[in-house]
Amino acid sequence: MKKIWLLPCTIFLVLCFSCSKDGEMDFGQRPKEIPILYLQSSTAESFMSNVNEMKLSYRGKQLDRIIGGFLEIPTANGFVPFFTGKVYWDVRVDGNWMILEKKSFDKELIFSDRQELLFEGGKIVERKIFEEGSPTRVYSYQYTGDLLKGEYSYVDEQLKSQKTFYFNSAKNLDSLVVSYPNSAFKAVQIFRDYDTKPNKIKGFMVLEEFLPRALSTNNYLRETIIFVSETGERNLSGERKWDAKLFN
Repeated sequence: MKKIWLLPCTIFLVLCFSCSKDGEMDFGQRPKEIPILYLQSSTAESFMSNVNEMKLSYRGKQLDRIIGGFLEIPTANGFVPFFTGKVYWDVRVDGNWMILEKKSFDKELIFSDRQELLFEGGKIVERKIFEEGSPTRVYSYQYTGDLLKGEYSYVDEQLKSQKTFYFNSAKNLDSLVVSYPNSAFKAVQIFRDYDTKPNKIKGFMVLEEFLPRALSTNNYLRETIIFVSETGERNLSGERKWDAKLFN
């Protein structure tokens, strides 16, 4: 009789252990503050507020809340993202999914924005973004070992863009190539002038804004964007630089 009861008990313990491991979505690093200049937003540097960093809290190893986010502020030239501490993301785990819900400390600001992240083997393999007034966006991620190799963006189940990532021997992002269906042009982002300091948000892909900076071992200080035609003609689109002091 002891042997008969041993098998179901063992299966139960294995299942419980597996669920707890799947539910643990530990990014390795647990930053408590992230300066907004880390974010991949074209306006983050040009439209600053008196709040200049995100604050993160945890329950054990699990990310619990991200305080700080962007609001769309109307200007003479259209809407401009404005970073504020009134916005936050509540984070919870449901099986292999991490759910982020956008909220506000200001009762007059009500959001329905939500992100759903699917984890497999400790990596994010899918991201769904729900925003009021916009179609659902879905991002699918593919890896080679621990390095992100490809990102596929879909809207209404149609492929909108594809990104291919290239890394150097130091596991720093060297470049990424963005291609679009039915387009002869590709956008190439080149990352240079890496420092030797550890990247404080490496692997921290929980928000889309942390990409691509979260992919590298160290911190890039220069980003160059060029457009390449089907014939190989290149046109410089823009360049951004960061002060090394930001990453102290």
